[in-house]
Amino acid sequence: MTTESESGNSLLASTTPVVDYQVHWYPPSVVERLVGRTAYPRAERGPDGDYVLWLDENRSQPLMNRLMADFDSHLAHAAASGVDVLVLGPATLAEVFHLPADEAAELLDRVHVEYARVQREHPDHVVALAALPMQDPALALKVLDHAIGELDLRGVSQQTTIDERRPLVTEDTIPVFARIAELGVPLVLHPGFRSATGIGTRDLREDAGLSWVYQTSLTALRLIDSGLLDVVPDLVVVHPHLGGVLPYIAERIELLGGSKAEHRIEHYLRTNFYVDTAAGNPGALRLAIETYGIDRVVFASDYPFYEQDVTRRQVEGAVGAQAAQQIYANVVPGLRLGR
Repeated sequence: MTTESESGNSLLASTTPVVDYQVHWYPPSVVERLVGRTAYPRAERGPDGDYVLWLDENRSQPLMNRLMADFDSHLAHAAASGVDVLVLGPATLAEVFHLPADEAAELLDRVHVEYARVQREHPDHVVALAALPMQDPALALKVLDHAIGELDLRGVSQQTTIDERRPLVTEDTIPVFARIAELGVPLVLHPGFRSATGIGTRDLREDAGLSWVYQTSLTALRLIDSGLLDVVPDLVVVHPHLGGVLPYIAERIELLGGSKAEHRIEHYLRTNFYVDTAAGNPGALRLAIETYGIDRVVFASDYPFYEQDVTRRQVEGAVGAQAAQQIYANVVPGLRLGR
């Protein structure tokens, strides 16, 4: 059975709600507060009312008009694409790892308040994620408890910025990951511009297109190789874009040795990790299913950067109706969808 998408092409009529696990929205009130800053992130408002968000030198966020659109337009687009629930993450708006921790926490709290509002206003259609100032683990714990315990956000979207001056996985940050697991919410990885993995890239195509999937993969590998997932075995991790490059090279990495983990990489990929479909390559989707297991692949489009109905057609065309329905039915634990 099929249904018509916004573009008029047939889509599978899912027997379960279709959840888009990677959607981004930049609250206009938050971006407006960044106007006039001298440090990154900073925003500029042009004479036509359009915004430019600068994240680093020569790095601005694309598609700001769509990211800052009235949230009802996100919901309308989803409905027209047969998508029932949006999992909302701040993406590069959470690139605050380089800031003083108090300043980072203040910016993130503004995002959290707006995300909590739209989640509250649309409880059947929106699930929102928090972000943390991981440069100060003690403060990150406070932000985490406030966002999840008081604002009722449903998970953590973690920037995977690679900065050896401030590594993400350390003895000091283990309590933060442990608290995320204790709260029963997932950790969702997301790449960003302010990362050592972007050094030498010449444009958006090379950085966001190529280095970002390496960046998230390196972070995922460090979560495994550090032994963190043995210390915090209940931590649920969502790795976007079909797991980046890990499915292609996990066995090669394994042969090199040197890990502190108790098990092989594949154990953690099938025990702790989920991956989303925001990638577009049919062969990559089939490899992710083989690597992680189909029960650990969830639907995502990376809207508004990519169209939801187009991504649905890619998934359904790559694996067929039965497997696509399984992917739509899969649920990442802890998000409490539709409540």
